[in-house]
Amino acid sequence: MAVTVALDTNIFINVKNREKPYYENSKKVLEAVDEGLVKALISTIVLAEMCTGYYMFGDLKGKQEFLSYILASPNYEIVQVNAGIADLAGKIRAETYVRLPDAIIIASAIIKDAEAIVTHDDELRKAKSLIRILSAKDLIQKLPKTED
Repeated sequence: MAVTVALDTNIFINVKNREKPYYENSKKVLEAVDEGLVKALISTIVLAEMCTGYYMFGDLKGKQEFLSYILASPNYEIVQVNAGIADLAGKIRAETYVRLPDAIIIASAIIKDAEAIVTHDDELRKAKSLIRILSAKDLIQKLPKTED
């Protein structure tokens, strides 16, 4: 059975930009999603943040490929911001002082019963009393080993 986690924007950015030192493990996380070992929850905030980067660099083709990939995969679930998530995000923001977009990602993960949030953003660790925070490497180490 797949583990359900919320992915933060930086996991996708690490892979897109081949950012060291996180690229390899972030890539393995996305591969695990593709293989069905991980079910990935994606907040609409993450989609907006990714689209922002594509627009900033004029990469409309890349943006469309990214969106098509996420929307077509059965292993990604888009989490819409609704009143319940907005309310919980406000509470999280007030209690932990994380930025509001991060609070929305955290609230989305909690509402959807994610086992953890996978991120390389230390800011999200402020919410570690509310939900487990894992790096990509941490998640990869927890997954069952598959033979190549």
